[in-house]
Formats: sequence, structure tokens, C-alpha cells
Amino acid sequence: MTFYKFPTPLKEALIKSRPNRFIMILNIDGKEHKAHCPATGRIGNIKFKDIPCLISEADPNNAERKTRYTVEAISIDNKKSWIGINQTRVNKYIEFFLKENMLKTMIAGEVKREVTLGKSRIDFKVGENYLEIKMPLIFIDTPDNIETSRGSKF
Repeated sequence: MTFYKFPTPLKEALIKSRPNRFIMILNIDGKEHKAHCPATGRIGNIKFKDIPCLISEADPNNAERKTRYTVEAISIDNKKSWIGINQTRVNKYIEFFLKENMLKTMIAGEVKREVTLGKSRIDFKVGENYLEIKMPLIFIDTPDNIETSRGSKF
């Protein structure tokens, strides 16, 4: 089986806090760093304190980049079961799966990215089919990492 590979290997870190929707404070090798949070909306009711994460490192020559790292995935079960939170990468994953023929039972044909349909752009055209990708973030309550009104009753 072929696996998706990031341009550079991901590194493990620990999320210490999320001061705003764009930034997470990480502990990387014992030092504190700011990282970009690509999921700018709410991510369940997670308390971002001591949450394991996987991060990618930005190109150091990118002068427009405000943070050195991006949080790609988090683990809420402390067993390293990773949940991807980088919604901007979803289309890269799907493109990889399509080109590697990993979704052949669902859809097959030539893969074209960002095709125009009327006045809109659609994520993919595969054969004669159009495919628009959305990434919902769904989380299951876990007592250690999720703050819920239900949990506060006990």
C-alpha cells in the first residue's frame, strides 16, 4: 500500500494553549513556540492544554510566514490516534488518494484539480464526475480533554 507523505517529516509537540483561533502555543523539545492553527473555527470543546500534536515546519525562506510551525493533527486520546485539523490539506490528501487509485470503488478516471463549472470552481473533476471536498471536524467526548456541560454535572 502507498502512503501519503508530507514534504518534510512531521514532528511531535505538545499544545500548551490556544490564545486565539489562529495561534497555538506549543512545547517543542522543551521550548515554547507559536504555531499556526489551520482550523480557525471551534474544534469541539477541547481544552487546549497538554494535547499531543503533529506539526510541520514552514520553509525558513518564506518571509511572509508569521510562525515557523503548523499544527497538522492532534491526539485527544493520548494513544497517538491522530485527527487531522489542517483543512487546507484535505484536497491534497484526496488528490493523492484519487491518483493512487485508492478510491477506485467510488470514482475513477483522469484527475483534474480546480476545474471551472459555470462561474464556480470545483475541487476535482474525475472522469466525468465533479467532486467538491469538505472536512468536518467531529470529536467524541473524552473526560480528560473535553469540557462539556454534561461532564460538569458529575
